[in-house]
Amino acid sequence: MARRGLSALGIDDPGESRNLVVYVECDRCLTDAIGTVTGCKLGRRSLKWMDYGKSAATFLNTDTGEAVRLNTKQFYSPPEDIDLVKFFEAIPDDEMFNATRVKVDYRQVDLPGKPLERATCQACNEVVNDGRQITQGAQVLCKACANGAYYDLYEEEMSNA
Repeated sequence: MARRGLSALGIDDPGESRNLVVYVECDRCLTDAIGTVTGCKLGRRSLKWMDYGKSAATFLNTDTGEAVRLNTKQFYSPPEDIDLVKFFEAIPDDEMFNATRVKVDYRQVDLPGKPLERATCQACNEVVNDGRQITQGAQVLCKACANGAYYDLYEEEMSNA
């Protein structure tokens, strides 16, 4: 999928392209493979995780605005004792993937690089980067304080010991 996305954007060597951003739609091995092939990483803000649970990814050239979204047409289950690279290379791309030109609306604060803006949550006092804060009334909040967090706080903080 990564090689097909790069090809669609005319990127021969992703290591030389600083304009590539990839939006992955699942949290499975596909995401790791795309990161390895493209060099895109969450920490560099060039790999974006969209929790859709789909075997799909959108490849965006931020220099041209050109983007292509690929999704798997069907699930392939290779035999246990087979070389996975050879197995998948034998299947033509157009049999494995749907490819669609798409438009991605992105903001400057979504692109790779240092944070462009910061806000402090008025409930927990933690810093929120790049416009991810929520304003409720006159209060600036982080998403966890505004919408509920995936974690519950204990009353006490951990010691440094």
